[in-house]
Amino acid sequence: MRALRRYSHFGLGLSLAIGVTLAILLFVECVRTYYYVDTVLVPQEAEREAERQAGALMSSVRVAGVTDPHALGPVMERAIEAGSRSAIWMRLLDQDSAVLAEAGAPVGQAKVPPKWWERVEKHESLGRVLDTPGGKAYGALLPFRMPRPSRPAPPKAQAGSPDVRERPPQGIRRSPVYVLDLAIRIDAVTGAFSGLRQNLVFGVFASLALLASMAVIGLRAPNYLRGKYLERELQLARRVQNDLQPKAVSVSPHIDFAATAAAADHVGGDFYDIFETDSGRIAIVLGDVSGKGVSAALLVSVVQGAIRSSSAVQHETACERMNRMLCERTAAERFVTLFWGVFDPLTATLRYVNAGHAAPLLLRAEGGSERLGEGGPVLGLLPAAKYSAGAVQVETGDLLIVYSDGINEAANEKQQEFGEERVTEIVSASSRRLPREICDEIMTQVSSFARAGTSPDDRTLMVVRFLRSRAAMTA
Repeated sequence: MRALRRYSHFGLGLSLAIGVTLAILLFVECVRTYYYVDTVLVPQEAEREAERQAGALMSSVRVAGVTDPHALGPVMERAIEAGSRSAIWMRLLDQDSAVLAEAGAPVGQAKVPPKWWERVEKHESLGRVLDTPGGKAYGALLPFRMPRPSRPAPPKAQAGSPDVRERPPQGIRRSPVYVLDLAIRIDAVTGAFSGLRQNLVFGVFASLALLASMAVIGLRAPNYLRGKYLERELQLARRVQNDLQPKAVSVSPHIDFAATAAAADHVGGDFYDIFETDSGRIAIVLGDVSGKGVSAALLVSVVQGAIRSSSAVQHETACERMNRMLCERTAAERFVTLFWGVFDPLTATLRYVNAGHAAPLLLRAEGGSERLGEGGPVLGLLPAAKYSAGAVQVETGDLLIVYSDGINEAANEKQQEFGEERVTEIVSASSRRLPREICDEIMTQVSSFARAGTSPDDRTLMVVRFLRSRAAMTA
């Protein structure tokens, strides 16, 4: 059992460690990915948007036929308006940082970094994140070329004039490279990553929830393991309690009996016993301890031990001793109802004491029945209580039906109890059947009658058939 508990602790500890590790990894990866999106992917998307805006501006300049960089302002204004207002400003600079044209609402002074063109040729990113009155923006410094002005067509040769031909150009002159300072709103490009960022936020909260769950499980684990240990112990106690119940083949040839006990909890407060005493008499016992569960089962063991150690002769005196002991040793709310009968095969007599128990039914083989109610109050309440024994003569084939209040007080959905009359009817209709069949029939009908769900009380039933006694055999 200790090895099992150590294994349970190890398994739970390993599971907690794995859960915490996974939660931490999930949290770290979500945070890192979120940071990567904000610091790398969003600026890259903003730079691509800036390049798209620069390409659109270049196309607009060519269509408008603007060749003077100083006249670029109106075209820039139209480009900003056409760009879904993702661009905050545009400025055209020369490589000495002089502003040639601008549009929008520039913030700060324009400055071209040293060796700008060399860095452009190396495809280095020259963008930076800026703080503007409208929020975060991404500023890009992109190369920009103005269209070259068109050259006049050469004059046509006159008739009779000398043949004049244009010399081929010695080299191709390219337009100078300008710097386009373009600012893109960050929030205009973050929409492309909204789904990813939302999933990352959910991942962060999920990892925190997992960590919190692991913390709660870790705090509650000792109680959980203790509960599982107690549950296994209760299951073992239930098996022990069942193993201690008498077997029909090992009692006596003078009786045939069947019994069943259905506990409302792991262990029950009901008990029954049939055993042969040293004098050859047969003790028939069925009791019900108030309450249910472990506390009731502990008291059951005390009462059963006291009955087994008592003499079957004058067992009403033994009941008085048990009553005083229970009053002295148990709480006031703990009491026991008990039917204790002693069958003497020599005289075919059943002497019994009924200590506040539901009166058993004695069904005669020749017809008729009677209730066995002689005795006294329940055990454990009145220290000075006295008990008397009743006696009945039994015949071959008579049936004794003893049950706890979980049988006759079983209630249906309308709060109607099963009642003693239904028990009598079932036994009378099946009196010639075997005790096991009668027992099963009663328990089946009680279960069908009672409302669904767990039984609120223990149910215990014993059916005893008296066979040929020694008195009958010697008559």
